[in-house]
Amino acid sequence: MHHKTLIICLHPYSDIGGATNKIIQTLNSLNKRNYEIIYIYIKKNFKLNLNSNIKVIKLKNKRMLFSFFEIRKILSNYHNKEFNKKIFISNQNYANSLSYFLLKNFKEFKSILIERNHLDELYYYNSVQDYLKKNIIKILMKLTYKNASIIIGNTKKLSNDLSAFVNSNVKMIYSPTNSKEIIKLSKVYKPKNIKKNSKKVRLLSVSRFTKRKDLITLLKAFRIISQKYKNIELILIGYGPELNNIKNYIQEKKLNKKVFLLPFKKNPYPYFLISDLYIMPSLYEGCPNSIIESLVLDLPVISSNCNSGPDEILLKGRGGFIFEKKNFEELADKVDLYMKKKSIFKKKLNLAKTKIFRFEEKKVISEYLNLFKEI
Repeated sequence: MHHKTLIICLHPYSDIGGATNKIIQTLNSLNKRNYEIIYIYIKKNFKLNLNSNIKVIKLKNKRMLFSFFEIRKILSNYHNKEFNKKIFISNQNYANSLSYFLLKNFKEFKSILIERNHLDELYYYNSVQDYLKKNIIKILMKLTYKNASIIIGNTKKLSNDLSAFVNSNVKMIYSPTNSKEIIKLSKVYKPKNIKKNSKKVRLLSVSRFTKRKDLITLLKAFRIISQKYKNIELILIGYGPELNNIKNYIQEKKLNKKVFLLPFKKNPYPYFLISDLYIMPSLYEGCPNSIIESLVLDLPVISSNCNSGPDEILLKGRGGFIFEKKNFEELADKVDLYMKKKSIFKKKLNLAKTKIFRFEEKKVISEYLNLFKEI
């Protein structure tokens, strides 16, 4: 077994979304002859499509902090086993903050901390408890991140800001995208509930329905623009705690006939093909996969100027339109511009597509493989 590299990956809350999908995509790409992989999680809300050779461990406790000794026990089980190399990969800042303590006395493990959201995440609070929790995380990050073997950020801006915050080097590796697979999946079925209609102009947004995604700003902008153009529609696909607020806004503003509110789709890509414009109004992001996927499927993009990915993916506005986050009037103006001058959006789309290779799975996975060899 000594010729193999052991990878223990901790991703405590494996929810539907880009972060989990990208971790799984990366782990599945590793050759089982060279790697033995352990995937640890606390809870999930969908099937983890990990390869059969990857061992999956569900922790008994429902909170990360209370799972501390259980994770230590798992590490201990591999402490005396021989491997060419042992790597511990942690995702999500609260798990990353505890990694230093988890690996105490397990010096043979190299630690990789991956940050997938910009630091802005830690400056939005839902409650006093959330405020306290995030401030504790910020303190722990400053104290512990410097002890990691490698810290990874998935955009340049995220990596630079994180590096300054924790006073340590942060390596940038983008999230992997498989363009061929996305194009293939987009043709698997044709949506039955919404037919392709050349007389309609459809806006699309796919995300978790959370406050950070700020879909209310999108709905406010859509309300303005739908009063001016009768042929415009909005498709929202997702799930999450903000669902009722979104429903209530749609009903209150009488947008029911123009807004299609659809549940989570494992394969949402056919809806990209019946849409005309993709909009992402988030308050903060890491490397937003939906923007890259939109470009792959020839869908022009309007995004908020949130930290950190949109600016890089859309080439500082040369590859798509960017508006001030929370500014629904500016967003409405950008949609209005699309209705009047679609050619401008097409030109930006074509430019953005020339740079998509940066995110391709083959390139990104190659960077991870080199990292695992060098660490």
